Amino acid sequence: MLAQLSFLLAGCILAIDARYAHGSALDARADSTTTIAAPISVTPDQNWDGIDGTWSTFTLRVGTPEQYVRTYISFASYQTWVIIPQGCSTAADENACAENRGWLFESNASSTWERVGIYDLWIEDKLDYEGNALYGYDRVGLGGQGEGGPTLRNTTVGGLAVEDFYLGVFGINPKPTNFSDFNEPSTSYMTQLKEQSLIPSVSFGYTAGAHYRYTGELASLTLGGYDSSKYVANDVVFTFASDNERDIMVAMQQITTPSRISSSPTGTQLLPNAVYAYIDSTIPELWLPLEACQAFEVEFGLTWDNATELYLVNSTLHSSLLQRNANVTFTFGQGFTSADTVAITLPYAAFDLTAQPPFRGLQNYSYYFPLKRAANDSQYVLGRTLLQEAYITVDYEVSRFKLAQVLWDQNAQMNLVAIPAANVTQNSTAWTSPFFGDSVSSPNSGSGSSGGGIGAGAIAGIVVGVIVILAILAALLFWRHRRNKKQKRISMDEKTLNNDTNSDAGHSDAATGTVFPKAELAGSEPIPFGMTHHDADRKGLLMPPNSRMGTPGSPSSPSSHYGTDASSPHPSSAGGGTYMSSGSNTLLSPLSNITEADSKSIAIYEMPGDMPSVKEKDGRQLSEKEAIQRREMLYNGVDSSAGVTPTSDNGEEPPREPPRRVQAEDVVDARTGLGAGRHRAFSFEGAEGAKDAFGTGGSGL
Repeated sequence: MLAQLSFLLAGCILAIDARYAHGSALDARADSTTTIAAPISVTPDQNWDGIDGTWSTFTLRVGTPEQYVRTYISFASYQTWVIIPQGCSTAADENACAENRGWLFESNASSTWERVGIYDLWIEDKLDYEGNALYGYDRVGLGGQGEGGPTLRNTTVGGLAVEDFYLGVFGINPKPTNFSDFNEPSTSYMTQLKEQSLIPSVSFGYTAGAHYRYTGELASLTLGGYDSSKYVANDVVFTFASDNERDIMVAMQQITTPSRISSSPTGTQLLPNAVYAYIDSTIPELWLPLEACQAFEVEFGLTWDNATELYLVNSTLHSSLLQRNANVTFTFGQGFTSADTVAITLPYAAFDLTAQPPFRGLQNYSYYFPLKRAANDSQYVLGRTLLQEAYITVDYEVSRFKLAQVLWDQNAQMNLVAIPAANVTQNSTAWTSPFFGDSVSSPNSGSGSSGGGIGAGAIAGIVVGVIVILAILAALLFWRHRRNKKQKRISMDEKTLNNDTNSDAGHSDAATGTVFPKAELAGSEPIPFGMTHHDADRKGLLMPPNSRMGTPGSPSSPSSHYGTDASSPHPSSAGGGTYMSSGSNTLLSPLSNITEADSKSIAIYEMPGDMPSVKEKDGRQLSEKEAIQRREMLYNGVDSSAGVTPTSDNGEEPPREPPRRVQAEDVVDARTGLGAGRHRAFSFEGAEGAKDAFGTGGSGL
């Protein structure tokens, strides 16, 4: 055994050393023969959308046959969201609503739609964005008709109706979606593109476009690379933050604007203290600390509207700000004191946005300044307003990104550059990415030799690892042997037991060994605690069946469209409750009092004969104590009411008299002392010649 173990260890070491000895040649051969996929440039729409500003969008083809929808780009989302007909069911003009919301997707009109259920929307929930969506799998293609973008099958699609996300989004975050089991996640669109070799790496380059530049400069989106003609190059590289939901983080060191006093060269500081902020194209505004917002108020004469929670701008102030045309410069670094920084300058036109109903409850069109008051550091987010003048390149494979000022050059020609997939170096300590220059540390990096061979320490570690693996295998074999032996003994015992059971004539139906799995019901999405169906309909939340009327003009009603198998990945709160299975939508809360059927108390019954219902002549029922005393006296000849048990002189209980039949004339009424006569409630009332309480024989009444 020891010889075999030594031979195995020696073989492993020789194989590993040979692998490292020829590693350089193998890598060089792979580099010389491998070709990478070209990046994909997604064509933007030629129109501008949005109720919170004027934004450049992208068209997607969803379902079979293809249905066209317009969407924003989202760094936070890892799914594709589309607007469904329920999102316009209450609009006065459904066609106009569908156009404003980027067209609608009808899942029941798609032959490739595979429903999953209704789940909550969880991106930017810290900013009070809320709602739910009907999720499923379907085909999604990039670009409009004839644009030739790739189409992927079985991608995760969410159909929503809430107004917080007025248009759909195309999520370019590569994280998978977990509906119920973390062991079987649904792959994101970006990851599928990489796995099918349609893009060279899980990376992208993006700028939101600017309607105020020239005649309107459209957005630019490149998957698997970037467009080098779109930005002013710099050497600053940012590292992802540790928060998985807020990974593209920057240290915002300062925000400045030129002084209103022309003779003063010193700009005005609008950010009292440096903060970390998350960059996300899902939302339009800039969420900054309250102190920064107040500095903007003073500098630009802004007024906070409590009703809409917006900085609304009237016509007079709007004209004044346009005439001033002040710039605002944001300075970013990896840390608060980092020397390597990037400055992004926004003209006032980038803040000159127009909002329209139903954004934030507005009733009319209004100018507004896209600044929001953040309650805490989890709400510091920089949205599409910044990305009008900033170009961002993100490589998820090395957890790095770059931020640069957009280069406004009408004569520049598109120059797509692929970002190759991250490669592991020979010492397994670094990932190399040509875009980010030098090698960057791998998440699993450690110290090691930089040479082509393997070090002595590494060999020792490998030997120890092999020994541990062999020890685990030996333990598994020993455990398996004991388990088989135990199962064999249990099987013999069961066989003996079955033989004994089958021989018993009184047990013809012996228990079988079949075990049926427990069926679990898929939970329906409950109405949020304290919310009525009217409130849910107004917010655009998708409800369980029978909770609202069908959508006019849609091929099927929500009742058939949204079944009871919809479930939420988040359990209901203590007061959330659930719905009755009858479909009545009656909410049963776990905090409510438990009542019996028809609000009646459940009667408690004893075995027959234990407590007879003995009634007197006037219908009064005997108490429990009186009934016991009566039974003792009638059947045992013992008067328990006296409280003393008769005994003999030697302390022993005298022999009891044999039971005797009680005659009717022996029955005495406890109240009157007279004979009670016949009593219909007793079985001994039929004695011949018995007398009642008022005479001899016959009826006493």
